[in-house]
Amino acid sequence: MRIRVNYIVPLLLFFACSVVGAADLANGLDALDRGDYGIALKEFRTLADQGDARAQFRLGTMFAMGRGVRRSYTEAAYWLNKAAAQGNAHAQNDLGVLYELGRGVPVDAKDAGRWFRKAAKQGIGAAQLSLASLYREGRGVPLDRIEAFAWANAATQFGESEAQQLLDSIAREMSPEQINQAQRRAKQYVALYVAPFRKY
Repeated sequence: MRIRVNYIVPLLLFFACSVVGAADLANGLDALDRGDYGIALKEFRTLADQGDARAQFRLGTMFAMGRGVRRSYTEAAYWLNKAAAQGNAHAQNDLGVLYELGRGVPVDAKDAGRWFRKAAKQGIGAAQLSLASLYREGRGVPLDRIEAFAWANAATQFGESEAQQLLDSIAREMSPEQINQAQRRAKQYVALYVAPFRKY
């Protein structure tokens, strides 16, 4: 079978760029670990400008924490939003935190809940815990103790330190019938949003 050259060249360029991108990200992560924030910033920004969600997330966290750059929640929100829109679960969780606290973006519990839900469904325990709290309090989402219980239970599976305490607190506010219903939903959530992501 004969393969036309004009198909091969773009394919080779794609793989070459992927390898270079992975190397640049690794260089940035190594630099970050060493505390060489200037190199990390350069590597992450180059990739982030090219649309790499992992680099956008790292760049966002550098701005949120003020690591090697002047802390700017506005800049953090900008980069985290770009990564979150591409499905980066950690960026989605961090963006939810920014919306919940009103850092770099207006306080908006509804947007916080939206981003926490996306991250929670990708197995981020911290997002599951945050979402459980929102449902328990009815902030940005309808007040729903069954939903709160199910998400808090999922968060316990990832070892979130406050999850068991929240779970017990929610259970005390529920009838035995609601607890039974919540336990059934919790099993579903463990199967959907914990088991596929848990590292054994």
